[in-house]
Amino acid sequence: MARLTKRLHESFALQLISIETTRNTMEELFYSGSLNMVDIEHVYAGLFMELFTNFEALLEELFFGIMEGTLYTRTYPILKKAIISPKNQIRHIVLGGKQYLNWLPYTDNTLIRAKLYILDGEPFCRLRASEVTKITSYHQIRNAIAHKSDNSMEKFNKSIANLTLLPRERTPTGYLRSKPYTGTQTQFEIAAIELKLLTNILCG
Repeated sequence: MARLTKRLHESFALQLISIETTRNTMEELFYSGSLNMVDIEHVYAGLFMELFTNFEALLEELFFGIMEGTLYTRTYPILKKAIISPKNQIRHIVLGGKQYLNWLPYTDNTLIRAKLYILDGEPFCRLRASEVTKITSYHQIRNAIAHKSDNSMEKFNKSIANLTLLPRERTPTGYLRSKPYTGTQTQFEIAAIELKLLTNILCG
């Protein structure tokens, strides 16, 4: 039975609650002396990878749910450019012999793929350029954590070059723990909130 795309956003929001609970617990352990700086930075690396992987998974589930007819929205019409039958061949055709699909960078992968199969690329076309830029920024942090390659670190360093940060905050995990303003949320919390807002737009 088909379900509303909004359910994907609700599921993502629940995942965020679990991640944030773990983050808060680990911070408490750090400030109590039970964890050292290396420990807490490992925690942030793992939690951010989970956060961003969940976002990528939502993009894939939303796309295939629309294509397979298992997801729908009451907010706006979604018209597929072609009907692929039988439905169990949709993933096989879209994958085109690949083991998996890249959904990011957003403009080069998700949006192009959506426009190829869905009229106007709905609902993926609903993100503004500034919102896509945020995804790109978080994708760069994800790559810097996952790969630690010269290329990924160069892109990350370039993205924070003009920010006022302490030396330890100029690493991916240090940046995620940093706060733009004293007493405010960490960059990790801000990323989680922004990704939640973006999934709400996509799953509207």
